[in-house]
Amino acid sequence: MTDPQRDREKVAINRLRATADRRSGDIWTVEDRRGGLRVIVRRSTGEDAHVATIHADALDDERDLICGALGNLLLFLRLFDRAANAVRDLRGQLERGQAQANKKNYSAQAAMLLSDRAFQRFLEGKGAGGPVRDKGAADTRLKSLLAISSKSQINTVERARAAFLALRGEFDAWKRGGTQ
Repeated sequence: MTDPQRDREKVAINRLRATADRRSGDIWTVEDRRGGLRVIVRRSTGEDAHVATIHADALDDERDLICGALGNLLLFLRLFDRAANAVRDLRGQLERGQAQANKKNYSAQAAMLLSDRAFQRFLEGKGAGGPVRDKGAADTRLKSLLAISSKSQINTVERARAAFLALRGEFDAWKRGGTQ
């Protein structure tokens, strides 16, 4: 669903951007004349044009706004673009951070299970080898069963992840008194 206010703002920004692109090579100068100031533009084509007269009763702020219009527009657009880029970068970082947070760390789960004495007893009944009495022996047996050299592969290799999840499911059933 589109936001009409935002659409109008985009049209206005695009109009200002087009104006700035057309006028970016122009140089604005001010000439002091009797009764006020004249704003003269040296266009990028080389011609000079008198575009405004500012009367003597104009306030300093009013003169500054008029005389600095092109420079202020270019400054605004540079700041606008920098802010938009920063927002895009932050959104990307946030999305990547959320994706990482949502990504399950199965290797960490495996590492925690290795210290669980019940998991160690479960592993004794799996695969070849002797008793599994400590975390180191459990680590060795787990890697053998999953055919991996590092627990980090559980997160990076689909086959290893699937094998770990199946083994964890078997362990959960074993703890509930199901079959091995």
